Amino acid sequence: MPTDYDYTTEIIENLEKSISSERFSTYLNETSGNKEEALQLYWWNSKVSAEFYIPLQGLEITLRNSLHQVCTDHFGAENWYETAPLDRVGGELVDKAKWKVQRLHQTITPPHVVAELSFGFWLSLLNKQYHQSFWIPFLHKAFPHASKPRAEIHRTLDHLRLFRNRIAHHEPIFSRHLAEDYQSIMTTVSWICPVTADWIDHHNNVIEALAAR
Repeated sequence: MPTDYDYTTEIIENLEKSISSERFSTYLNETSGNKEEALQLYWWNSKVSAEFYIPLQGLEITLRNSLHQVCTDHFGAENWYETAPLDRVGGELVDKAKWKVQRLHQTITPPHVVAELSFGFWLSLLNKQYHQSFWIPFLHKAFPHASKPRAEIHRTLDHLRLFRNRIAHHEPIFSRHLAEDYQSIMTTVSWICPVTADWIDHHNNVIEALAAR
């Protein structure tokens, strides 16, 4: 970490302006008003947020592909989202994804639509309202290594979705139990595919970044 950076008064004033006093205040509160330490913490927060990108990406892609596959198998078509009994919000999210595909690729295909569907859409398929129609008959198959009820899987994924959104919006995460967040990601991926979880765990530096604080 850049603890040897020469933080002159002028540099600190410029950085504080770039970050904004409101955002910077969160880090100042954590470091009892020490601006140099606050900037070091800000940098570490950015660094560890970047390191979390790999496991979070792995989680989202593994989740959506597993859910997409079991939905395809059940409804008998890759564009299952056209005929599945989705609620109004789900239908709107599908329409939004198709609009994005049309704007970017012009030709709407299932792989493109699936790639554009948000984490929130996939999580919504695990909502209570779909318990009888989706979860019991087929959707549970997306988590072949989890002996967990739907509600617990949904709760865990929703927690990780909010964590992902904090990182995506450049928010502070330094006060979280980040080691537990990381373990939660790995555990959730292992519910779908333990081999993928082990691969992701081997190819990221989250633990090293946490130790560098």
